[in-house]
Amino acid sequence: GDGSVGSTRQFNFAPGLPFSFVKERLDFIDVEKCEAKSTLIEGGGLGIHVESASTHIKIEPKAGGSVVKVTGLHKPLPGVDATQETEKAKAAFGGVIKGCEAYLVANPDSYN
Repeated sequence: GDGSVGSTRQFNFAPGLPFSFVKERLDFIDVEKCEAKSTLIEGGGLGIHVESASTHIKIEPKAGGSVVKVTGLHKPLPGVDATQETEKAKAAFGGVIKGCEAYLVANPDSYN
């Protein structure tokens, strides 16, 4: 897609995460407020551990940088240990965010 609501995007991950990719549909975007909502449509444990999942990401300015707020909602499949899967997802997403942060700190001109 063109990055507008309804577009889909796929993120591919390196080995070590519990899944190799996620594909999501963009449900809402506000560029001025640095806010987006998306729904998982493929990968990331969909149909294996979760029935559905969505994410709301908001980036807010903070002195000397930014704060990234992420809210994830998911509906586990029957019989799946939701607590364990939630912890796995938090750890995986946290690793992605830390990797992005490390890259941006090391390459400050990449986003100016």
